[in-house]
Amino acid sequence: MPRFIACGFSRMRRLRLFAAGAGVALLLVGFAIRADDPSRPAAGHLKSGPQVGDKVSTFYVRAITGPLKNKSVCYVCRNGDRPVVMVFIRQITPELKSLLKGIDSEIDRSRASGLRSFGVFLAGESQELLPQVQTLAFDEKINLPLTIAAAPSDGNAGGSIHSEAAVTVVLYRDLTVMANFACRADELHPARVEAILKAVKDLAAGE
Repeated sequence: MPRFIACGFSRMRRLRLFAAGAGVALLLVGFAIRADDPSRPAAGHLKSGPQVGDKVSTFYVRAITGPLKNKSVCYVCRNGDRPVVMVFIRQITPELKSLLKGIDSEIDRSRASGLRSFGVFLAGESQELLPQVQTLAFDEKINLPLTIAAAPSDGNAGGSIHSEAAVTVVLYRDLTVMANFACRADELHPARVEAILKAVKDLAAGE
């Protein structure tokens, strides 16, 4: 009898251990499925600016370059239903220059589509930012209008822009967001710039 009881206990213990192990395995599988779910944002993903499907709000900025220089302008209003590349900038990074020049080139190639673009620099003190924007436009020969958000920069122009986003690119048509790219300073690399410019081409083509 003692031997039978001991054997039964050992078997019961093994069953419990197997069940516990299976439970852990199922938990890990479930986690892996959730982690690989494409509907979930990637780790560290920034949600910055209006998202796909949102309507673009109107707002005024101070034009630093372009034909409306030194005026208060609503470029969202002026561009209307056209396809537009709207760039919000918190930090001037090396690849920002490539991005803006690339957008300029796409606008030149897509005149028939009515493609438009403008850049909005976000900063608390426009006096410090102004010479940087002017120098950038002059040195890199940037043609798209560059502007500075009215201070404070937490108004309609930059209220939804993530504090960690060095650059946020919003592509819209008919005042509806078609694509959104938010990048920290080190995330705006050549491959990312290429992906953004590909999306700009698609926007101009109406895709």
